Amino acid sequence: MISEGEYVLLYSEKGDKWLIKIRKDGVFSTDLGIIQHNDIIEKSFGEYVLTHKNRKIWIIKPSIYDYILKTRRRTQIIYPKDIGYIIMKLGVKPDSKILEIGTGSGALTTGLAWILEKDGLIDTYEKRSEFLDLAKENISRINPKASINFHNEDAIESTFKKEFYDIAFLDIDSPWLIIDKVYEALKPSGRIGILLPTYNQVDKVLPSLEKRFIDIEGAEIFKRELQLKHGKIRPLFRMIGFTAILITGIKIIY
Repeated sequence: MISEGEYVLLYSEKGDKWLIKIRKDGVFSTDLGIIQHNDIIEKSFGEYVLTHKNRKIWIIKPSIYDYILKTRRRTQIIYPKDIGYIIMKLGVKPDSKILEIGTGSGALTTGLAWILEKDGLIDTYEKRSEFLDLAKENISRINPKASINFHNEDAIESTFKKEFYDIAFLDIDSPWLIIDKVYEALKPSGRIGILLPTYNQVDKVLPSLEKRFIDIEGAEIFKRELQLKHGKIRPLFRMIGFTAILITGIKIIY
């Protein structure tokens, strides 16, 4: 049964989606009509409610995909298609200890926290307080089990625990300035991931990786959706063609 304080995904007859937090006596307005939160409380996921215009809106339990796509943002976010690859490529496990540099709006942090259990940990660094405040709000929606430590500071000037982290992920403008510190913070055989928006940045970061890491790979992840209409199935005309370049590697002792 759905209770006050839960997040639900509302799904309309037209395929529109809204992620909302249920509040007693709350009201949500759509172009299909008004929904009373009290009509949702004590219903079950998968059921529907009627708007005041007598239109059906289904109540769906949100997935991590929904939470990330509905992230409130003040920065470009890392998309689910990239987050899935990052989680698999870097070997995120329920007890992973993760160093994240560049929290942004918290989309990746949310995806990582979804995987982690109580033995897991994320130390995430963001120098802009307004980004960090928004990230905290976004991540709180999933009630993470792991410890998440938010550091409002410039990671380039920070000190990290030596050989403590299983995984490090960098989403900052000049990651080459901090590779030495990240190398020292990773356990031997720990994995690094870096997100970069331009090929020039890839060229600039490679020299700082090549002696310290092996299995260095670069990838772009593309997603092309289909129009699903009977007799007219084809790719959609519009797609997100490029989001970012992902660089990964494994720490070695040299």
